[in-house]
Amino acid sequence: MNPRVTALPRWLPRRSVALVLTVVLALGSSVALARVLDAGSPTLRSAVEDDAPYFSPQVARRLTAGFGGLAADWYWLATLQYVGRKLEEQAQESPGGARSAVELDRIDAVNPRVLVRLIEMITTLDPRFTAVYEFAAVVLPTVDVDAAVALLERGIEANPDQWYLHQQLAYIYWQRGDYLAAADAFRRGARMTTAAWMARMAERMEQRGDDPQVAQAMYARMYEQAQDPQVKQWALKRLMELRSLQERHAIRSVLSSFVGATGRCPRAWSDVTTGLRAAGLTVDPQGPPIDPSGAPYVLVVSPLGCDVTLHRASTVPRG
Repeated sequence: MNPRVTALPRWLPRRSVALVLTVVLALGSSVALARVLDAGSPTLRSAVEDDAPYFSPQVARRLTAGFGGLAADWYWLATLQYVGRKLEEQAQESPGGARSAVELDRIDAVNPRVLVRLIEMITTLDPRFTAVYEFAAVVLPTVDVDAAVALLERGIEANPDQWYLHQQLAYIYWQRGDYLAAADAFRRGARMTTAAWMARMAERMEQRGDDPQVAQAMYARMYEQAQDPQVKQWALKRLMELRSLQERHAIRSVLSSFVGATGRCPRAWSDVTTGLRAAGLTVDPQGPPIDPSGAPYVLVVSPLGCDVTLHRASTVPRG
């Protein structure tokens, strides 16, 4: 594990504190000056637009002169702000007025060059900042899967004792549909730990990587191992989504059976309460089945038939 610096330690000498502040101010002043000087040049302006770090990771490492961890924290905050802003931009207003939340692994509003540069900056300044690798494994593949794979491989090389990074690499390959590569990543990690589930995941990947039970196991393990709270929350949302998909499949079976027996769709959830409970679903006393977020499912009846959908108040991710 690699705890991050949230405040300057009391034992840090005053001279060192001054040096850190000087470096940070110098970096900020240099970037600001460069932006002003480059404002009239389209070519140079494109190199610094959209929050991309002006300095290369290698130059930043030299300028921070031994305080890479603190500088990495600063760029980590900048990365979180950038991604958060892009998530907000991508969220669309629905006709009903509710905002549609965007999950970390479905964000495409980011500039790939900017995101890759920010993450490379952090991991160059502090290669053992392991939470960044797990965050990148979720966010980066949407816009640059090759960069995500390369980053995780560098992270594994820089952190040979962090076996769970192989799981993050396996996740990237699994999402890409390369189940054999995912299995290989799990096996590499299994050789570094006594956690037997890593070897079992490798076997399941080879046998049937597209099995929903494999997806369930993947997100459950990522939730358990996550250091970054955003990644943990994202994995929990993915587990909610999988459970809801299973529940909606069961509800549709109940609706189909009702239509087959009566020749019509149910007028209300109360018409199928017994069938819903028999299917193992959680049912509100008022009648509707409840989704994993606690919101009621919505019964949709039209001339084309009957179906189930998520309530607008539900926080279950929508495909």
